[in-house]
Amino acid sequence: MKRPTILIASAMLVTGAVLIVAFGGVAGAAAPSNTQQDRQSLARHILDPRVKAYMTPATRTAFRTIATGGATSAPTTGSDLNLKAKLGQGGAAPPAPSFANVRVNAPGMDSNRTDQTTQSETSIAVAGSNVVVGYNDSQHALFRASAGFDTIGVAYSTDGGAHFTDGDVIPNAPEFVNIADPWLASDRAGNVYFSFIMEDFLYGNDVIGVAKSTDGGKTFAPPVPTTRPTDFAYLSDKDAMAVGPDPNVKARDNVYVAWDDFRLTTADFTLGLALARSTDGGTTWDVIDVARNPLDPFTCSVTQYFGAQVGVDQKSGTLYVAAEKVFTDDPDCTGGTPQLSEVIFRSSDGGKTFGPETKIADITQATPNRFLALAPGQIMRTTEAPSLAVDGNNLYVAWNDGATGKSHIRLATSTDGGASWSVAGATQGMNDEVQPAVSVDSKGIHLIYYRRNADNTLDVFLQNSRASGGWDTLRVTSQSFPGSITVPNFDPWADAGYMGDYIANVSDGSRQYFAWGDNRDRVTNFLWPNGRNDPNVYFAKQ
Repeated sequence: MKRPTILIASAMLVTGAVLIVAFGGVAGAAAPSNTQQDRQSLARHILDPRVKAYMTPATRTAFRTIATGGATSAPTTGSDLNLKAKLGQGGAAPPAPSFANVRVNAPGMDSNRTDQTTQSETSIAVAGSNVVVGYNDSQHALFRASAGFDTIGVAYSTDGGAHFTDGDVIPNAPEFVNIADPWLASDRAGNVYFSFIMEDFLYGNDVIGVAKSTDGGKTFAPPVPTTRPTDFAYLSDKDAMAVGPDPNVKARDNVYVAWDDFRLTTADFTLGLALARSTDGGTTWDVIDVARNPLDPFTCSVTQYFGAQVGVDQKSGTLYVAAEKVFTDDPDCTGGTPQLSEVIFRSSDGGKTFGPETKIADITQATPNRFLALAPGQIMRTTEAPSLAVDGNNLYVAWNDGATGKSHIRLATSTDGGASWSVAGATQGMNDEVQPAVSVDSKGIHLIYYRRNADNTLDVFLQNSRASGGWDTLRVTSQSFPGSITVPNFDPWADAGYMGDYIANVSDGSRQYFAWGDNRDRVTNFLWPNGRNDPNVYFAKQ
């Protein structure tokens, strides 16, 4: 989708309706122009099963809207997403927990719209004793996309994460609504930055916006769009953000946001990896292409990036952007096999230019159809999107990989600034592990992930590297939890199979902070008199 988020219906009502404006396809309008017909033809080509690369559900919805000239799409179904998933089997039971858990959001605030109670897909920023957690929040998703529609939730703590206050949602900017893919970062002055996807109702595009807080996350100004195309169609997906010193002006922090995109002009269609940089604390932005590839409408070959990650060396200011790369070589449309890899790009001038792509490793799809079944109706989406941590010339990239027949975490290490890489398995056995997040500091490497237990419940686990080699493994969650009901999803604004696409792990140099989506809590209402599990956000620190 443009975002695999809680917004399947919003993708149809927001993306679909807005793209009608962008492409002129409304009932009773004049006959479509040649340009519109060309765009519809290209969209249909993109949706050909032989062509489409890694598309999240809402992105497919957007292209279906283009392909049909603006006709409203039906809700995404299990068959559309190919939700056939293998039930998890085997594995060990979880050990005793090692951490206290703190609930971040306030479920009592989910009282206005029945069953729109999903909070998941987490990010963290830390500034002294201020801890800010961002997440997708479906409570403010309305029946249709309107000025009050908003699904970017936030909570803050002023005591290092011992207690949190639910800050509701980030305010919308005029002519935009906040949609998905929350990501947080902070600078040395204590400012907190919050990036996510916004829908532009004036020009009909998805763009990345960044909101800023100067009071430790208690309040945020409306987001500033990093770019605003006016003459072509543009879809952004899976943003991530980092803050670090400018390589030439070390006293100044630059803010960087990367994402993958789909750009459709009157001349061509391209898929790329974009980066926005701000040198004035998020007031203004410059956007460049880290990589861009054309899609030829006469072949079935395609190159796409997904799940961008950004890292900055906090001493030198060297900037890195990593992503999953999907490449299919099929010039004659005879059926090509997608080739998956993790790749990285390096910039030594503060994001003005980037060197060539470096392959980290070839990878294997984590689970069949990128879904893991935990129980009937409880299916969890998976990706192989990377997580990146930077410590000088030492770089670490983690992802979940299916090469062994189970989804296990692999960790790639570079000691020369990303020029060369070694890869090792960080997990093994009969359990499945998904959604890794890695951080690094003077104490070592810290790797967290969801683990599927033998009874198909989930826990969050942490691995701390030892100086002598190997790992110490700890259970983060104080209570195991089942998958939530995702097929069909109990939440009318959540995708089938959605249980978030990432969890959060950051270090402030001395302590590590973790946040994740968690289904341990129960909700009882007139639809669920016997109760159902409820996705909330939980936190722990080390």
